[in-house]
Amino acid sequence: MRRQPSRAQWLRRLASRRKDPVAFVFSGGGPLGALQVGAVKALFEAGVEPDLVVGTSVGAMNGTFVAFEPTLEGAHQLEDLWRGLQEGELFPGGRFKASWAKMLVRGDRVFENSGIHRLIDTRLGNAHFEDAEVPLAVVATALESGEQEIFTSGEILRPLLASAAMPGIFPPVEIDGKLFTDGGVANNVPVQPAIDMGARTIYVMDATATSLQRRPLNRPMDYLLHAFALARSQRFMFERNYYSTQGVKLIMVPTEPLDFFVPFASVAHSGMLIDSAYATTTRFLQGTLESEVTTDRSGEITEIRPAR
Repeated sequence: MRRQPSRAQWLRRLASRRKDPVAFVFSGGGPLGALQVGAVKALFEAGVEPDLVVGTSVGAMNGTFVAFEPTLEGAHQLEDLWRGLQEGELFPGGRFKASWAKMLVRGDRVFENSGIHRLIDTRLGNAHFEDAEVPLAVVATALESGEQEIFTSGEILRPLLASAAMPGIFPPVEIDGKLFTDGGVANNVPVQPAIDMGARTIYVMDATATSLQRRPLNRPMDYLLHAFALARSQRFMFERNYYSTQGVKLIMVPTEPLDFFVPFASVAHSGMLIDSAYATTTRFLQGTLESEVTTDRSGEITEIRPAR
């Protein structure tokens, strides 16, 4: 009887198959995007590198920085960026709790997106998608129709601002006469765009809040935000089994459930999140973290995910 390769052996084999393009897929997740930074560092240390990158919302930001510098050094630079972030950089104009009153007046945002704009400009300048080292796709949502829009060419600033434009928190962004908002509204874990771009091995870094932490439900607004997070996560849950029928290997990079709550307007926990994800991903890649492996009829691994 032929011995089946170990999960760690499969991972190394899949990563080395240049005929099977490797994609990194980054979900939305607000400040939980710091988890993706730790995971990326562990992947690069293990020799896993992307041939293409797709991201939504905060994942579009992380994915873009990875696509422009797809190396371990680039991962360290991204880590330094996250560890150096201050609260007021992303949410200029005052504390979030003091800004809730803006929800009740006319307008389309609580905060300006000038902080994110400055972050992109400082890091990338007047960059275009074509300047990235590997193909890059950024997901945003058309405000009027709710359809996803996949940006893969042209200037990168406005698609990134659109992808990260949390509804009601940051302003929608106009691109070619259309308004766009947070990509997570339409597709929070954008696996299908990666498949459409030719990926056959896909590392999914899902920082979806509902899968990692439970929001304290004390006020009506808590219930509203929790319900919105649940709605964003459902598409991927329903579609995940479908992806395995398309001839792709889906590798769910695991993240341990959090024993603390991270407010979506806070980056105070970034260092802890990076360290946690790095340790968990390293254990997973080394084969010391228990996982479930789903195979197709030929014995090919089609999905790898942490055991429940």
